[in-house]
Amino acid sequence: MDISDLFPAGPIIDERHQIGRGPSIDALTDRLRAGDVVRVFDRRRWGKSSVARAALARLESEGMVAVRLPLDEYPTASAAAAFLANAFRTPSERAASEARSLGRRLGGALSRAGETVGSEEALAIGGLLEGIKPEDVTLQRVLGAIPAELAKTGRRGAIAIDEAHVVAKWDRDDRASLRAFLARDDRLTGIALASSDSHAERKLKRSNVLGYLGEEFMLPAIEIEDWRHGLRSRFDQAEVPIDDEALELLLEESRCHPYCTMLLAKHAAELAQSFGTVTTSVIRLALPTVQKHEAWRLR
Repeated sequence: MDISDLFPAGPIIDERHQIGRGPSIDALTDRLRAGDVVRVFDRRRWGKSSVARAALARLESEGMVAVRLPLDEYPTASAAAAFLANAFRTPSERAASEARSLGRRLGGALSRAGETVGSEEALAIGGLLEGIKPEDVTLQRVLGAIPAELAKTGRRGAIAIDEAHVVAKWDRDDRASLRAFLARDDRLTGIALASSDSHAERKLKRSNVLGYLGEEFMLPAIEIEDWRHGLRSRFDQAEVPIDDEALELLLEESRCHPYCTMLLAKHAAELAQSFGTVTTSVIRLALPTVQKHEAWRLR
C-alpha cells in the first residue's frame, strides 16, 4: 500500500484512515442524527473536518441527506446557497458533484458576500428552487426551503459547516437567515459548525455574529494506546516495521498531535525504505524535515 495512503498528512481523510477517532465519530453521528446543533471549535489540524466527514458518510449510508459545506471554497452567502440548493435536491453523489462544480463556476462571479445568484449558471440549481428566478435565489430562500423539502419527503438532513468563521464576512441579512435556521426546533436537520478555536473565538463568539452556536462538541486527544496500535500496524503494512523505542520517540516528538504524528510517521516510513525497519535513528533523520513544516508548531 502507498505510504501516503497509510500515513495521510494533509487533506481531510475518511474514517478508514483515521486512528483513534471512532468514539468521536460515533458521538457526532448520534448528535447530528438527533437533529442537534453543535459547535466543533478546536485546535488547527486536530481532525475536526475529518471527524465531521466520517459522521456525514455514516448518515448518508443510512439514507439521510448529509452535506459538508466548506466555506473556504464557497465563502459568499450566494455560493453557499447554490451549493446547498444542489446538495439537498437529492442525496446522490451526482448531486454533490454537480454542486461542487457549480460552486467553482460561480466562484469568480460571486466575489462578495450577500450577492444574489445571477447568470446562466444559476439556472442549473433546480431542485429546491425550481420555478424561482435566478436573481431571487438567496440564502434565506434556500434555508427556508430545506426544512419544507425534508418534511415533504420524510427524510432528515445533516450539515457540517466547515470554516464557519467565514460567516462573519456575510452581511447582516444573510447572517440573520443562518441564525434563524440554527434556531429551528423541528430537529429535521442536525448541524455542526466547525472552525479552529482562534478563528471561532475572535469572529463568532466575541462579535456574537450568529448568537446561539450550539452545544460544545470537543474532540479529545487520541489515546496513546490507539496511536501505538494503529501506527505499528501501518508500519507493518508499509513493510518497514517500527521498534518500540522508535515508536515512543515518534510519539514523544509529535506530542501525539494528529497531523504532526502522521507527518513524522510518513517521513520516517519513506526514509526507512532504504533500511527495512524504523529505528530511533530513522526518526531522528526525519525530524529536521518535519520541523520545518508550518504545522509543527501546533504540537
